[in-house]
Amino acid sequence: MATVQAKMATFFLRKLKSRAFKLMENHITFRAENDKIFSRISCPKSVKVKHFDIDGLESARFLPKKSKYAHKIVLYLHGGGYTCGSIKSHTGLIGKIALETGIPHLAINYRLAPEHTYPAALDDALKAYLWLLEKEHFNPNDIILMGDSAGGGLALATLLKIKAMGLANPLAAVAISPWTDLTVSGDSALSNLEKDPILDVTKAREWAQWYAGNTSLKDPFVSPLFGDLSNLPPILIQVGSDEILLSDAVRFATFAATNNSDVTLAIEESMPHVWHYLWQYIPESKAAIQDIAVFLDKQITQKEEINDWQMIRPETSDSLGTKTATAAKLSYEAFKLGRNVLKDKTSD
Repeated sequence: MATVQAKMATFFLRKLKSRAFKLMENHITFRAENDKIFSRISCPKSVKVKHFDIDGLESARFLPKKSKYAHKIVLYLHGGGYTCGSIKSHTGLIGKIALETGIPHLAINYRLAPEHTYPAALDDALKAYLWLLEKEHFNPNDIILMGDSAGGGLALATLLKIKAMGLANPLAAVAISPWTDLTVSGDSALSNLEKDPILDVTKAREWAQWYAGNTSLKDPFVSPLFGDLSNLPPILIQVGSDEILLSDAVRFATFAATNNSDVTLAIEESMPHVWHYLWQYIPESKAAIQDIAVFLDKQITQKEEINDWQMIRPETSDSLGTKTATAAKLSYEAFKLGRNVLKDKTSD
């Protein structure tokens, strides 16, 4: 059951959605308004933000004053339906996650549709990942991919691209309310149509076509749901039960789990799309961000323990390596909330 604060926040989100629809006819104006509204969520004062560019790609580092894992880095990809959103709109959210995880974050302003169609956003995400490897000399095990909404889908598509290129997997990935199916064909696109206080199915389909351009919406690098989901790094997926994108999260987690990938799916009852944004106002947001911190802490600790053990007993590396099959940790509550979405989907 959502708290009173969360119910009030949802009410105001509906009001915001109504206002946003009046601006959507002009995507340039809508982008500016989106940045203006969401930049009101301020970055924690103990997180320093340093803007720079990566060969022309606008970027920013988020450096928490007390970095628990200063040797790690999160590559964060903002949401916005591939048509809006920026470092500016997400500064408060990224700063809060950086603070709670104790991990520096790198955010980028990847190119947006309709001016820049696929693969522009994916190319920019990959460019940032390769920059971390080649210019900043990060080990893949020191990099985490993270994103929300379209950025969450882009993070997962980047994982598929990394694998297709034969590169080493990053340590882990976190996808917040990810858009994994740009055909917008999941059950929840209809069943949650009235519940979702933010997203609109018609507009989502329009933006999906803007982004895909002449590429099929089922291309796995556009819609990662349709890709080869085997042997991915550990992934945490968080989604609200009231989202039209609930099906995107549940199906991706299910298919990845049945293809030997380690997935943790968390469905938060009565929460809207990317409720993490509201961390200054509702306890559910703070709890979700804390769950991200716990998940990443576990992944970092486990990897370091394995590395330490392999240094002592090199001959045990095969038994402790990443080829070991792992079952997805789909909690009963998550399964129960997603059961209508899962129905008849695993045989698709």
